[in-house]
Amino acid sequence: MTVCLLSPVWPDYRRFAPLLSRCLERFWPDHPPLAFTGLIEWGLPGDVIEVDKSTLRNWSASLRQGVREVRRRGFTHAYLIAEEHLPLADCHSEHLGGTIPRLAGEVGAHYVSLMGWDNRRYASKSPKWGPYDWMHLVGLNDPRFHLHPAFWNLETLEACCELALENPVANGSAWHFEKVCARAGDRLPSRDCYQISAAAMSGSGRAAAGADRWVFNRLMAAFPYLPAGLSRRLWRGLRFDNVYCDGPYPMVFSGALAKGTLNPALVKFRDRVPADLMAEIECLAAE
Repeated sequence: MTVCLLSPVWPDYRRFAPLLSRCLERFWPDHPPLAFTGLIEWGLPGDVIEVDKSTLRNWSASLRQGVREVRRRGFTHAYLIAEEHLPLADCHSEHLGGTIPRLAGEVGAHYVSLMGWDNRRYASKSPKWGPYDWMHLVGLNDPRFHLHPAFWNLETLEACCELALENPVANGSAWHFEKVCARAGDRLPSRDCYQISAAAMSGSGRAAAGADRWVFNRLMAAFPYLPAGLSRRLWRGLRFDNVYCDGPYPMVFSGALAKGTLNPALVKFRDRVPADLMAEIECLAAE
C-alpha cells in the first residue's frame, strides 16, 4: 500500500491551497507526499497536477485527472483533502500514517471517513468494528464517499468520479458526486466503507467522550417535551451542533468555508483554533 495526499483545488478557493500546505507542515510535518490538482499558473505550492482548462469548472473531471496521475505514479491510496479542509491542531501522525492504512488493509476498506461518527451527535446504529470503534457504514443513510477528509482506495475514488460524470447536466459538481455515490449500491464497494470514532483515535479522552455521549443522548430525549425557551437554552448549552472533530485530523465539519463564505461553525468553535490561524482564515474568506 502506497499513500499520498491529494487535494483537488476548486478555482474560486485556490487562495486556500497555500494555507493548507502550511497547516499540514505545521500540524502533520511527516505527512505523505502532497499533490494539488489545478493550473501551474495559479502558483500553487509544491507538486501540482495540471488539469485541462476545459474541466476547471467540472470538479469530478478535474479530480479524476488527479487520481489517474497519482495512480500512474504508483500510489494505491490517498487521503483526499479539499483545499479548505484545514487541520486546525496537531494531527495524530501515528494513526494517520500507520494505524488507519493498516486497519483499512486488514478489513478491506475502500473509504474511511476522518470525520468521526461520535462528533456529529446523530443516532449511530450501524455496527462498530475493530480496536478503535470504527463504524461500518451499512445503513441506508450512512455517509459513504463524502468529501470531508477521508482515506480512499484510489481505484474506488476513480470509479466514484466516473459515476459522477455519467450525468452531464450535473456538470460533475462536488455536491452531485456525494449524492450519486452515496446511493450507488452495487455499482461501488459501498459495503466496504467505514467512519472513525474521533475520540478513540485522538489519543485521549475516549472514556470521557463515551460518557458524554451517553449523558447527552438521554438529555436530548427530553428535548421535544420542553418549553421553547428552555429547549433553546438547552440547545445552546449542550452545543448540539458541535461539529469540531477532535480526531487524528482535527477539523470542523464543512471546512473553512460554507457556501463560499466563512463557515459559521468554525466561528462558533474559534476557541479551538490557534489565533494566528483563525485570523488568516478570516482574511482569506473575506477575499
